[in-house]
Amino acid sequence: MIGTGSTAKRAHAEAIGVRFVDYTAEDVATAARELVPDGFDGVVDLAGGTSLRTVAPLAQEPRNVISVGDVSVFELGGRFVERRVDRENLERSARLALDGLLAPVITAVHPLSDAPAALATVESGHTSGKVVIKAA
Repeated sequence: MIGTGSTAKRAHAEAIGVRFVDYTAEDVATAARELVPDGFDGVVDLAGGTSLRTVAPLAQEPRNVISVGDVSVFELGGRFVERRVDRENLERSARLALDGLLAPVITAVHPLSDAPAALATVESGHTSGKVVIKAA
């Protein structure tokens, strides 16, 4: 598996076995093609926009390009997966964590009184994991 991210996310990605491409330091498409010259079985894009258009051609089959953030993936022959942040999926995630099958990475814990700062951290787009707001 190859993943892309900024320099700050390299250590975590490599610790879980990802071959990492730093999009701030190198051209993603060129670096990925050097690692997998024949193309990828599939591409999952979480950012959309220019990032999606950069990585989509790396897939051997356009139908195996999946985007979680950009419905224009259909124009590229790929598929869109809608995020569903609802009670059912949150409960499922909690069960997976309790069963030890999901290990969420928590990068910050804020008290409820500091919720604006927690939100600002998330909206900055530079977190390496989850930001938690603790009620008590």
